[in-house]
Amino acid sequence: MNNQSSLSVTTRAMHWLVGFTMLGLIMVGFYMVNLEVWALYPIHKALGVLALLLVLPRVIYRVKRGFPAAAEGVSLSNQKLAHVAHWLLLLGTLLMPVSGMLYSGFGGYGIDVFGFHLVSENIVGDEVVPLNETIFIIAKNAHSLIGYGLSALIVAHIGAAFKHHMVDKDATLRRMLGRA
Repeated sequence: MNNQSSLSVTTRAMHWLVGFTMLGLIMVGFYMVNLEVWALYPIHKALGVLALLLVLPRVIYRVKRGFPAAAEGVSLSNQKLAHVAHWLLLLGTLLMPVSGMLYSGFGGYGIDVFGFHLVSENIVGDEVVPLNETIFIIAKNAHSLIGYGLSALIVAHIGAAFKHHMVDKDATLRRMLGRA
């Protein structure tokens, strides 16, 4: 059960699973794009689809139960800022895999999860042909923009956790580590 002094195992497990999954996928995504390591795309796409299987239960859980109460001593302004940031993080973790799937699927690249074909490639002659050029372009740009926005939010989120722990000396980080 979540309260001001502790967080449930479910809350903590979902937080860390989704957090590390998204962080890993974003880092691999930046690496692939900036260094043009195309061989990682099938793995990135497959893990992105699987990430959605972690994100959806977390989103449902949060929508159903709301966010945990802030640790004791956290100011009202920080609580409001945290609430907005948490909703944006939740939305970003949902939209990131969805936009990637739309990008790949409508771009004609297909969606394959370790040999299980969800959407086949659309190859005409020797070229990949988008199934819908408009959705492909919108999803491709969204995937990139969401990636940058989510990265900034994650950095801010980690910074805020350390600020709570080192400056404010409250129980926020200890609660998420199960040590409050």
